[in-house]
Amino acid sequence: MKTEEKMAIQMMLKPASSPVEMGQSYFWDAPQLPKDADLYPYYKNEDGDEVPMQFICQVNCAELNAALAGSKGLQSQMMAATELPRHGMLYFFGLIDYFLGYDVPYEFGTGWWGEGSVRAVYADVTPDQLQRQNPYTEDDMIPPHPITFTKTNECSDGMRLLGEPFEEEVRMEIPKGWRLLLQVDSDENEYFSLMFHDMGLLYVLIEEDRLLRGDFSNLRAYMTSQ
Repeated sequence: MKTEEKMAIQMMLKPASSPVEMGQSYFWDAPQLPKDADLYPYYKNEDGDEVPMQFICQVNCAELNAALAGSKGLQSQMMAATELPRHGMLYFFGLIDYFLGYDVPYEFGTGWWGEGSVRAVYADVTPDQLQRQNPYTEDDMIPPHPITFTKTNECSDGMRLLGEPFEEEVRMEIPKGWRLLLQVDSDENEYFSLMFHDMGLLYVLIEEDRLLRGDFSNLRAYMTSQ
């Protein structure tokens, strides 16, 4: 019997040609978090100091569902990405500063990363409830890269949500009951250089039952090197 393929969502990035709208889906820059809410995650380093985690991307779940539904109507839109929330904002953060070229005292190697090295924050809010929040200096910011969402093969490479890890070695490493949530691929261009040890990938994993409940509080990360 053929195994049913898992929904996989490719994320194509393009640098913004104008200021991003509030509630738009994008990589880099700084997140648009709910006003008057302290949701930006921090990491306690070896000296006991709390440092902000690198913002990776934010996903407008309603925008995502609409893009996957296309012109198939409201019913299809509601069913398009049932494993992710149908509305609200989903944010990803991780200790990837070193791999973006920043001078930081911590670096993770290949294989499993430590607890708390990646974080996701979900907020059931609308764009008018958001504001840009940046704990870094503006000079260090990568310009925002808006996301275009498309359905794809469950094992494709690149920046992706859901499906299966691109590399078979990682598929073999995933514990039972866990699955891919976010795949971050190395990329080097005129706007940013993200290099996971010779063009590797970072996989953010979630327990499947938590994903189905919309609980993003416990994630794991696995990095590879090509």
